[in-house]
Amino acid sequence: MIDIHCYNRQRVFRNRETYPVISEAAEHALYHAPAIVDLFENGIGVSLDIMLVGPRVMRRINREHRGIDAETDILSFPNCVMHRGAFREAIEDWEIIDIDGAGRPTLELGELVIAPRRVALQAEELGHSFERELRFLVIHGVLHLLGFDHEERDDEIEMIHLQKKLVADLEEIPCGFVALTGRPNVGKSTLLNEIAGRTLAITTAKPQTTRHSIRCVYTADDCQIAFIDTPGIHRPKTGLGRAMMRSAVNSIHQADVIVLMIDAAWRPIIGTAEQQVIEQAKKDKKPIILVINKVDATRKENVLPLIQVYEKAYQLEAYIPISAKYGDGIDLLIDEIKRLLPVQRRLFSADDETDQTERILAGELIRREVLLQTDQEIPYGVTVIVESFEETDERRDRFVVIDAVILCNKDSHKQILIGKGGSKIKSIGMAARSAIESLLEAHVDLSLFVKVRHDWQNRAHYLRESGISE
Repeated sequence: MIDIHCYNRQRVFRNRETYPVISEAAEHALYHAPAIVDLFENGIGVSLDIMLVGPRVMRRINREHRGIDAETDILSFPNCVMHRGAFREAIEDWEIIDIDGAGRPTLELGELVIAPRRVALQAEELGHSFERELRFLVIHGVLHLLGFDHEERDDEIEMIHLQKKLVADLEEIPCGFVALTGRPNVGKSTLLNEIAGRTLAITTAKPQTTRHSIRCVYTADDCQIAFIDTPGIHRPKTGLGRAMMRSAVNSIHQADVIVLMIDAAWRPIIGTAEQQVIEQAKKDKKPIILVINKVDATRKENVLPLIQVYEKAYQLEAYIPISAKYGDGIDLLIDEIKRLLPVQRRLFSADDETDQTERILAGELIRREVLLQTDQEIPYGVTVIVESFEETDERRDRFVVIDAVILCNKDSHKQILIGKGGSKIKSIGMAARSAIESLLEAHVDLSLFVKVRHDWQNRAHYLRESGISE
């Protein structure tokens, strides 16, 4: 659907050095223009001519077309009138031609003229590769053909944003999956939330609150890290517990790097749970970082013996003391993760943050409020099923209507959850609604109901509805 014709009119850089980079960058930019995609869907292809020229030719073209005597890096000559990726004028029938006589209707978008010598000089000045600079300039030139410009401030902001995104898509950086593992209540979810900058995994003072392998994507200019937060490692006694443990083991299989978290206040002994994680990771040949959390709440002299016992037994890749609560040591942890991740292209777009649907996240926020507001009265064996999650068009702003059921094991638990005169369920609903509104950036109408389902943790139906596979 895209025909890119590259003509070499200079002697230094050959097609084998430039054409693969040019072709890939140009196609990537074109596929991000809705109007071009519409052409493809209607059976119409596009063609683009790209000419590589030497310094003298580039200076001559600039004199003839722009009235300046200079060797610039790239020039764009559009054939179509476009603005921000859309056609400003309807395409005439005569503009659709059969270029190679193969019966393929094609629209000629225009021409790019590139001075490779100038590209190489700029790459050296900026301290990066010729390929990176060439890729950037081709994307820049194609965006000009598509009607993106930087004459007006709004246009410039949009072009820079899109240009940066398209270039980033094609770069190779440390990128991959990291599993956060450890016993219940060591602070895995707190660390995840600190990194993500928003609530993705619920955090409470009670153990075993994370049931889903919630992945948040940390994206920076020089790395992309998909964090998998696993349920706490423990000995399962119910179907729910077995599902949680399978999730933890699967996370180790899927990850590129394993982060094992322990409590800085623990004695310098390697527990059975930690041994299981390390031995599984070693079996899978996965690098392991030991994170010693809660250093803010214990004596500093406790940390070194913990590191020494793990180093003597396993020789792990890194040992990082942190305080997830206050964010101390997290930058160092990120640096170590980057060092161990594979170098490849980004797996997620810059807008990706989590693999959990808004529906699941809403249910998790409701469950967090249940745990927070009932304290020791209700055990962790409670779940939330979001029965309906609907957006309405009744208002100008986003508006979401949610109906959710809180399942518990006993009639006495139901009474506690409802409270005197419905006071407790009202309080839970108000706090949960506020948290969900912040998450969704929407107005939320939340209705909560409490139902008793004895032994729900061992019933596959309820586990599935909670988003957990038995």
